[in-house]
Amino acid sequence: MKLSIVFTIFLFTNTIIGQNFHTKFEYKNSINKDITVQNSYPKGGQRFTTTNGKEFVYVTFWTSISNNSASNLELEIDFSANSFIIPSAPNINFNLYIPNNEMTLEKESLPNYGLDIINFLKENMNKPSKLRTIIKPNSSHLFYTVVISNKGVNGTVRAGFELQKEELIYTINNHEINCGKILIN
Repeated sequence: MKLSIVFTIFLFTNTIIGQNFHTKFEYKNSINKDITVQNSYPKGGQRFTTTNGKEFVYVTFWTSISNNSASNLELEIDFSANSFIIPSAPNINFNLYIPNNEMTLEKESLPNYGLDIINFLKENMNKPSKLRTIIKPNSSHLFYTVVISNKGVNGTVRAGFELQKEELIYTINNHEINCGKILIN
């Protein structure tokens, strides 16, 4: 159950970082017990060309999952290597990737949030990607998500994670993809 969607300024050690989040979900129910998920706006919209000359467009996002509970959270995300389409862009093939690089708030003003996206794509195109981590009580985990498509969309790409019970859902321009789970240990 979504308790709120708000635009906010992220506070970190009493310093205003200045990030305006695209979405913020706070879960305080019996299943999700005090988890906060914050999703950034996109950066990128640039082109990447593979060694065989195929051209793609990419955008980079980042997400912060905060564990405000007294128990560990086990975060699992799996993105298939298979392309998919979304109803709002039926002629465009999309892929999702989770780089292993951890995002930090110091990188928020950098292009692509500081991610070396070209090298990442050179090494990981057409491969599944996954993230497995434990988020300790009263801490957060920040990570990147890369959305790549075979051509640009008409308009802006909006995307981010949210919870439906224990299931982690990635929504891209209102299209939902089941991609993982968060378990409380």
